[in-house]
Amino acid sequence: MTLLKKEINERVAVLSVSDDFKICADEVRSAVKDLKCNKRGGYSGLSTDYVISACDELFIHIACLFSSLVVHGVVTDDVLVSILLPIPKSKNANSTVSSNYRAIALSSVFGKMFDRIVMIRYEEALATSELQFVF
Repeated sequence: MTLLKKEINERVAVLSVSDDFKICADEVRSAVKDLKCNKRGGYSGLSTDYVISACDELFIHIACLFSSLVVHGVVTDDVLVSILLPIPKSKNANSTVSSNYRAIALSSVFGKMFDRIVMIRYEEALATSELQFVF
């Protein structure tokens, strides 16, 4: 175990992490500013209001979490899970027919923040079109 611990410590000491992998608290703060109020996220029950009203220390912890996810190339299920909710298309429509419903997805609050950080950081490299989003 001592040799294994020594080898791990040596590998960690020489590990250099690119700045692309580091997410800072300011980026998290910018992403939180773009969140809409009173939105529920996924199955966790976490609301955007909790994060919007949080202190700056939370942004540091979220930045560490996101940096760890990027460095290790792993994403937790909490970030990936979305809940689909059926919404009636019309108040007068027959509620027993499934084609009279449309679905909306409730994504994780953490997933929304991470998406926004990526969009802000790489906006010059991302290309979108007005034809990209069609209903």
